[in-house]
Amino acid sequence: MHNKGSLMNVEFSRLQATTRPAVLAHLQILNDEDRFTRFGLEMSEAALADYVDRINFNRDIVIGVLYRGLLIGVVHIAVFQHEGHPCGELGISVDSFCQGKGIGRMLFDQALEHARRRKVNSLRIQYLRRNGRMASLCRGLTTRFAQDGEETSCQIQLAEADPAEACRYEMNDGIELFHADAVAARAHVLFIHGVAGDGWQWRENFLPYFARHGLSSTALSLRGHGGSPARANQTLRGYEEDVYHVLEQLADKPVLIVGHSMGGFLSQRVLDGNQAIRKASLICSVPPWGLLPGTLEPVVEFMGDPLGKAIALQAAEGKPAYVNPDNISAQVQVIGGSRDRLIPPDVVAATARSYDTEAVMIEDAGHAVISSSKWQAVADQLLQHLR
Repeated sequence: MHNKGSLMNVEFSRLQATTRPAVLAHLQILNDEDRFTRFGLEMSEAALADYVDRINFNRDIVIGVLYRGLLIGVVHIAVFQHEGHPCGELGISVDSFCQGKGIGRMLFDQALEHARRRKVNSLRIQYLRRNGRMASLCRGLTTRFAQDGEETSCQIQLAEADPAEACRYEMNDGIELFHADAVAARAHVLFIHGVAGDGWQWRENFLPYFARHGLSSTALSLRGHGGSPARANQTLRGYEEDVYHVLEQLADKPVLIVGHSMGGFLSQRVLDGNQAIRKASLICSVPPWGLLPGTLEPVVEFMGDPLGKAIALQAAEGKPAYVNPDNISAQVQVIGGSRDRLIPPDVVAATARSYDTEAVMIEDAGHAVISSSKWQAVADQLLQHLR
């Protein structure tokens, strides 16, 4: 998303995980006063680096403003679930030499637009009493203010909570789970994300959508992703154990298991010899033979972080062992994106042939199809597979 601004010829862009160094550099050059008002406390260089490392670019809303390619402002909405619905906490910063030009207002408005689109019901903003710029941004909205000494708490109501969008949240033995319960559910679905993803990718759209179609569902965040604390050593084998643990907690209720990217490989692993799960859907999935050397380089480049690279290498080296489709009795659906560079259409087609089926291609979709505007096209294919 690139929108031209009317002042200083700036551009606004939704930031991804590969921009962490630029975000950190922006925060580091803030003067002491701007850094203090942004965070409400003194932030050391180490604390800044830790804050940036913890940004969940998959779940959160992070928008940058660029001037001649330089990141001069960032708004970060940390998204979380409260009483079954998405909420957020907003923080914003603009380089000192760009302040007073209306950039903060435009950045703030961009954030509100994205939050509404992402079905975030309310935003919380904490700021110091002396931060007049933030106080000005919050005026005129449906807000509640509370004062505690030098700190102001502002709650902005963006939309009324829709009961149809509610999900249950659970932490189970260190694994974050989201559940959507359909009345008189005709089946249960388990969703598994890929590297750099988390359960929120499914919670945001898929879980409520399936509940409206009479299907209960669960999405997990593998350890080290989303709200699930990391293990000391992150491995594909450990992720496989996470999935087995969740299946055990669900008492083998799922009749359909859905995996995206690495989650598709994990789905195939747990289906091996499993007679209880009758159907599976693999979306832009790592194929049963893992990642070949020719496909490894773009995957590693896309991941852009040490964990992603390590897991990609494990998938390429067969750790754990590759999957034998002959050992899987479930009816497997294979879905790909026509513009996916990580798991390209020819690999998707080969995976489909391994399971004696035809690949379903989502046109004009890339690897992150489940988080894109094409998500419903994928969801409808999954529903059709369950019929």
